[in-house]
Amino acid sequence: MIISTMKNYFLIFIFFISTAIAENTPDTLIFNIGDTKYNLTPRTNNSFTYGEKLKFKVYYGIINGGTAELEIADKPKIINGRNSFHIKIYGKSTGIVDVMFRVKDQFESYLDEEYLVPWKATKNVKEGNYKSIDLILFDQLNGIAHSNEKGKIEIAEYTQDVASCLYFARSTDMSNARPGDVFPVNFYLDGKNYGLRFKYIGTENIKTDLGTFRTLKIKPQLLEGRVFKDSEALTLWVTDDENKIPIRAESAIFVGAVKMDLVEYSGLKNPMNAKLR
Repeated sequence: MIISTMKNYFLIFIFFISTAIAENTPDTLIFNIGDTKYNLTPRTNNSFTYGEKLKFKVYYGIINGGTAELEIADKPKIINGRNSFHIKIYGKSTGIVDVMFRVKDQFESYLDEEYLVPWKATKNVKEGNYKSIDLILFDQLNGIAHSNEKGKIEIAEYTQDVASCLYFARSTDMSNARPGDVFPVNFYLDGKNYGLRFKYIGTENIKTDLGTFRTLKIKPQLLEGRVFKDSEALTLWVTDDENKIPIRAESAIFVGAVKMDLVEYSGLKNPMNAKLR
């Protein structure tokens, strides 16, 4: 029971902060560009850029149970003839957790630089005896996702994948947000569409091993019952500056608190103005 619970929360953190690219997959994806379902418009991004790297440690109480790394490649990748951010997320269990239940997950996304929608995503998941490898191609103009593993499904406008979701949310302007405001994100996961909302709680100063940061406190809420039984089970703190990088994620479980803290960062788009000391 304890192992299962720890594993579930570890995967939640990888999802939110949340690789094997199929060989010989073309970088230019051909879609029907005649009559389209959606008209994409540029989205302002003042929060992240090429070369950003973030590293986190995951704790179960006082136990160091895993690590997560989020990075954006140094240069654009050309997908559909367009500059795209190549986002990579790596998560793995460590120490006693790794002995009890080994987790090694890799997610990648190719996010359009101007529209902030993914054109392609991959996953390579190894969790105990379970393994899953998938390649998803997104036709964002016609609202279709093509998965090697799950087949074809219609998707909503500006649908995100596991790796791109956090970056899309970070681009949201929260300068005038008031407590209780929610910011919706559509995302695709394992052949299904989900609605995600980021609920703004307020500001809070957070002390970590890296120092004390001024943060925005947010509760991600999954509207479908896939990840959370309690829709506000997870709390996320991001820097209260233009970068909006995650500083901490935390959730209480019956054996204590599960926490993920930022331990390294580099390549930020803007100066780290949220660090107080």
